[in-house]
Amino acid sequence: MRSVTLRRRDAEETRAVLDDAVRVHGEVHAEPPFRGVDYYSDERFRDRLAIAVRQPGFGLLAAEDDGETAGYLYGFALASYTRWWSPLKDLLPAETTAETGARTVFIQEIMVRKRWRGRGIARTLHDEFLSTRGEERGLMCVEPGNEPARSAYLRWGWTPVATTTFAAAGPAFDCLLKPLRRVRV
Repeated sequence: MRSVTLRRRDAEETRAVLDDAVRVHGEVHAEPPFRGVDYYSDERFRDRLAIAVRQPGFGLLAAEDDGETAGYLYGFALASYTRWWSPLKDLLPAETTAETGARTVFIQEIMVRKRWRGRGIARTLHDEFLSTRGEERGLMCVEPGNEPARSAYLRWGWTPVATTTFAAAGPAFDCLLKPLRRVRV
């Protein structure tokens, strides 16, 4: 089994591969349980990625195999002024939802094309991305019924803290946190 090559991209470089990222996302999300859900449409994904590249600390990591994209992971730091936690402010303690701009990295998407699944690529993307981050914790979301992804994230040390939706008619997501480094007191 050949290993993949990992390629980091900043915001500008990600804009140059936007169409490929949308294509990969569309392929991955053409399968159940995502197929036909508006939240996972190419247009909605393109909008989310276009917003993400403008966020502080944005980074994208691509897994490539012999010139083909096997998968992507991207994320960014939550700014001190983020509204990300707004729907959960009344459900979680203030110490969970407080952001400093350097506290939390949000992994917005991990996607691996079907042909490359089962080779540890998602884990490789995950570990490599987080290994270079300076934030004290990670945040990611997963649909409760999205197996085997949800089980993998729990095995990788993520802990569910709440469930929320990002769009009125959108799916529910479990919000997961993972400590990345010790906080100096």
